[in-house]
Amino acid sequence: MKKPTEEAVLWSALFEQSGDGMVVLRQNGSVYRVNQCYADMLGYTVEAMKELYVWDWDTQFSQCELQQMLLTVDNSGEHFNTQQRRKDGAIIDVELSNNSVLYQGENLIFCIARDITKRKLTEERLRHKEELLQSIASQVPGALYQYRMTPEGTRSFPYFSEGAVELGGLSLEELYRSGAAPIMSRILPEDAAMVEANIQKTAKQLAHAQSEFRILHGDGSIRWIESRSAAKKEVDGSILWTGILLDITQRKLAEERVRTMAITDGLTGITNRQEISRLLAYEVERTARYDTPFSLIMYDLDHFKQVNDQFGHNAGDEVLKTVTKLVNDTIRGIDLHGRWGGEEFMIILPQTQLEAAKNIAEKLRQAVAAYHFEKIGTVTASFGVAERAPQENSQLIAQRVDEALYRAKMRGRNRVET
Repeated sequence: MKKPTEEAVLWSALFEQSGDGMVVLRQNGSVYRVNQCYADMLGYTVEAMKELYVWDWDTQFSQCELQQMLLTVDNSGEHFNTQQRRKDGAIIDVELSNNSVLYQGENLIFCIARDITKRKLTEERLRHKEELLQSIASQVPGALYQYRMTPEGTRSFPYFSEGAVELGGLSLEELYRSGAAPIMSRILPEDAAMVEANIQKTAKQLAHAQSEFRILHGDGSIRWIESRSAAKKEVDGSILWTGILLDITQRKLAEERVRTMAITDGLTGITNRQEISRLLAYEVERTARYDTPFSLIMYDLDHFKQVNDQFGHNAGDEVLKTVTKLVNDTIRGIDLHGRWGGEEFMIILPQTQLEAAKNIAEKLRQAVAAYHFEKIGTVTASFGVAERAPQENSQLIAQRVDEALYRAKMRGRNRVET
């Protein structure tokens, strides 16, 4: 008997001890040789498999298809997936790699088989999880996202849900193609530093992050966005934020309307007593800090009660609205105009000394006196003017300008007094 070569012994050992299933088929579909691993995979003994043909266990292809495939196998190492039936009837998913081998004048087909049933199940579970995530993400208002910063400082958005399309006005392709920098550049410059500071802070603390900022939407409009996220450190040292982006534009507009209503006089549309008092206190503090002048004007409509009594409160309301508009059209943009109470009004004049304030008050007095009201005719107003003195607080200067207004009333009305 011819002694096998060392190479033949080695290949025989590799065939039998391999962790992959291996089978050698004849071109007629019968088993030439099979290793224990493949026999165990299908639940047969090695001896039992030698009595079978490949179509006895392969369920993916018909006998005719398999016979044709056996005749056309070449040395390309073709990979494909199939399904095979175990002896107990269970169907498993199998990955095959086939090569044609010429041995002792006979064409044989060498097959490596791997049971990928568990892998397929895992892939299917992952697919279902991804579909579930996409379904949930599509129902969530706003957009889910992930933002990554590497130790080198490179930044990217690995994930956006479809909600980002409506939120930012860009397609998903544009969002992914553009990278982090162009997307972050859509944040308005006035808010960008705050957002970056929040990123740096939460990167160090690995804390939850929350910020509100404005972006330039794809349609050219400005939108308010709220971001809520949690940061974690990855194995490579990168920081990954996972969070949600919400469009809070309507909420911000509503808040602004409420804030405006809270500080606005409902009749005239200028600031109310509470807000003009706050602004007066702020201006006193600011001028004291920087040692700059500011003056105050208080004015009051003369004999206004007679207007209400003779022409009615609706006519009186129109007079108040018209006079405040005349004043607004005359004063500077930096000046602050508010209703002090009834028909009394206050004007804060930053960076203004007494003489200039008197000139402004006289100009206002003339504008009011020259205006002709339908049915009513003309009305006049009296003005008090005061410049803040050193160490004087808001209550004291408000008292002094009120006293100046009282003097204007006592000295004949329709005049300016200091």
